Amino acid sequence: MAPVSATGVTVGGDFITTYRFAGASPVVTEAPLVELVERRGAGGGLPLITELDPYMLGATPSRFGEPGRFGGADPYVPRTHNAVDIRLAAALSGDRLTVVVGPSKAGKTRSLFEAVSKALPTARVLVPTPESLAQIPACAEFVDCPEQIVVWLDNLDRFVTTSRPLTLLTLSRLTARAAPTVVVATLRCEARDRLHYGSEDLAHDTRVVLQQAIQIDLSSTSNSLIEHADAAAAYPSLNLDRYGLAEVLAGAPELLKHYDDSRYRNPVLHTVIQVAVDWVRVGRTDPIPEPVLAELAMAIAEEQYPELEVGTDQVQDAIVAARTPSPSVGHVALLLTDRLPDRSRAYRPFDYLVAADDGQHRSPRPISTDFWHLATENADVDVLVSAGLTAFFRGRASVVEKLCRRAAEAGDLNAMFNLGVLLYERGDTHEAEAWCRRAADAGDLSAMFNLGVLLHERGDTHGAETWWRRCAEAGDLNAMSNLGVLLRKRGEAEEAETWYRHAAAAGDLSAMFNLGVLLGKRSELAEAEIWYRRAAARGHMSAEFNLQVLLNKKPPAPVGCATDTTEHPAGRPQSALTLPAAWAWAEYWAARRRLKPRPDADSSTSTPG
Repeated sequence: MAPVSATGVTVGGDFITTYRFAGASPVVTEAPLVELVERRGAGGGLPLITELDPYMLGATPSRFGEPGRFGGADPYVPRTHNAVDIRLAAALSGDRLTVVVGPSKAGKTRSLFEAVSKALPTARVLVPTPESLAQIPACAEFVDCPEQIVVWLDNLDRFVTTSRPLTLLTLSRLTARAAPTVVVATLRCEARDRLHYGSEDLAHDTRVVLQQAIQIDLSSTSNSLIEHADAAAAYPSLNLDRYGLAEVLAGAPELLKHYDDSRYRNPVLHTVIQVAVDWVRVGRTDPIPEPVLAELAMAIAEEQYPELEVGTDQVQDAIVAARTPSPSVGHVALLLTDRLPDRSRAYRPFDYLVAADDGQHRSPRPISTDFWHLATENADVDVLVSAGLTAFFRGRASVVEKLCRRAAEAGDLNAMFNLGVLLYERGDTHEAEAWCRRAADAGDLSAMFNLGVLLHERGDTHGAETWWRRCAEAGDLNAMSNLGVLLRKRGEAEEAETWYRHAAAAGDLSAMFNLGVLLGKRSELAEAEIWYRRAAARGHMSAEFNLQVLLNKKPPAPVGCATDTTEHPAGRPQSALTLPAAWAWAEYWAARRRLKPRPDADSSTSTPG
């Protein structure tokens, strides 16, 4: 399951990272790069950005433009509100993950494509699948490519809810090759909100990926008078009175109305669409095969509408109707059709419908507990892991445990450990440790790491060091930082600093903070300030506090001398260089109280605060 590391607490002036969900171990692959990507160039390798268009990367086609027909009748409307275009251009010159966040059909993909085309016109584009992303950094063709590469992640939530998810370590490996690598992504608003929910302990790593990314919020053109006027001028034939340009181009409002109206006018059609929508919402990244769609729709329609005679012909007619574009809408249907290797059909729902059922512009529709199990009944372990993590972020605690247990009993190491974490959280420490040790003994890095945490909590620092050292030597950033803490506390500052620097250079916030503390105690305040600034800029509250204390101790610059123009964090109460524990916990609980409960959460799931 995805690595979702826990929050830390100040221990002896250092920041210890505690429990996390397991992440898959580093992947070694001999697969050629072309087998790991969704888009290929004219020569069979990675395409140049100039060989692609936004429709090939996820933008919805319309009568104005489609794959292979771009740049003529579909002019780009500059995104001036919130300075989106300007901020994108600046972000692409750096090395941080850049994420365009907005509602479905706001123009996220088009805006990102335009920015990349202008800022990086000679770059090649790598579009992985959620399942293949973790294999990319180990692919020799990727590592040895001398050209700049843009890694394109459409709908980022798909890449953090897989068995081998996007983590800071994956990002570090992607950008570690000699030639420049830029990682960009799109993300729907409600998906971002969902990724911020969940246990404060278990969802930390996913939050850190988002926290350290450059997030650029994009709203509908209808929210800006200037953009609305520009859109109306560029597309005079469209009625933009009620909706934004991208929504109208895609025919999204009409398709959503068709979906909603079918609930009463054609219940079988509505059920077919709802099944396809919920297939995605429970974490299935694969299209739903037509026979599975028909079987599930038949069973659910018979249960929801017992007064109707639902036959196979009615279900098949509904599938045909759902996959056929409406003449009034244009190029898009309620269900998008894929062809499987055997040439049979499989379907994905129009994503505007998924966003609507997830709460865009209206209340979210809950997913029934039964559907989680119907959609994973004969699934392989990777699907169980993905669905389990998706259930976790949707607050479905009972579903998470059942899916984790199925995957663990099938032999999946990540699931074994994740089950251990869930059991530990509810107080069943005996079974939790048994699953954790089973996974650790089999070589799972996250299990090794958390077993070290468990032993550290018991006072067994020798056992904790053994497991953390194994993890650190395998490249685990959290383990590097925690190992450094143990070493520093017993006086081995030189080796502690080495591990801190390894982890901090790869982006680990705890290591940046710990390195700053170590340097501060040696009075090397200039470099301590550098690391505090880096961690504070990415949301580390303890680093922000220490930075302010350090800055308050610096003598004022002479009149007429240049000063650092970097924006300083808000002031904190002055104290010793390390964060007072009482203040840290006050901030922690204040943050938890600000979270809102998820509407589709299990009633048994407690909400923060």
